[in-house]
Amino acid sequence: MLLHGLGNNEAIWSGLAPHWRSDVEVHAPRLPWQADGIAAWRHETDSVSCIQEALDAVPGGADLVVAHSFSSVLLLQLLSRRAADADPLDVPGVVLVNPFYKSSADDFHWDVIASTVDDFPRTMAESIRLRTRERPIDPELLGDMARRLTEWIGPYGWLRFFEAYLRTPLFPVDRIQTPALVFGGGLDRSAPVDHARHLAGLLPRGEELVEPECGHFPMLEMPGRFVGAVHAFLDRVHDRVGPTAGL
Repeated sequence: MLLHGLGNNEAIWSGLAPHWRSDVEVHAPRLPWQADGIAAWRHETDSVSCIQEALDAVPGGADLVVAHSFSSVLLLQLLSRRAADADPLDVPGVVLVNPFYKSSADDFHWDVIASTVDDFPRTMAESIRLRTRERPIDPELLGDMARRLTEWIGPYGWLRFFEAYLRTPLFPVDRIQTPALVFGGGLDRSAPVDHARHLAGLLPRGEELVEPECGHFPMLEMPGRFVGAVHAFLDRVHDRVGPTAGL
């Protein structure tokens, strides 16, 4: 199961299609924080429930959940919440891609707000640029498109992301026993690779995978290598829990 981030949609995974093995069944739902649906979601205060609903909709359950960016934070919160309630999420493994994570509330200094706000349009522009590489967009037009998307998401949409980010120090990640591959891009200017490294070290069954030459969108930048890493992790999970039906 593939969960896209804020302002994107399920199409961000489409470039991976030629790389999946024939025995892998992929589910990539359109989540409420996709660009076209922001207006109906931006006032939602429990986005974690949307992740649970998406998981519940997979026939037979998901064998592996791959969550990117904002969705990785929500998935991490769901895993933490269920672990704290002694009702662990029934998922054999997860891949957290470019997560936003801090383990201490003291690490959220005042200037983090401004820098995160300022970086948001650049991240949106990078997503658009990578998805249109075959037909490059004029830089000025690209900037206008990114600003329009940022305005579409708006302050409420951005706050839903930042509120989730601010809660990460409260997640009892030390209780999560689900095998987790934490992917970080060495060139990621949005979610620094140190976030991924730190989180992987705190998860009891966490593994770290860092791609030094990758940014925030590995599914667009290196689809073949990204799918290869997911396949390898899926096989390791398969060896631990038995036969698997797919993602």
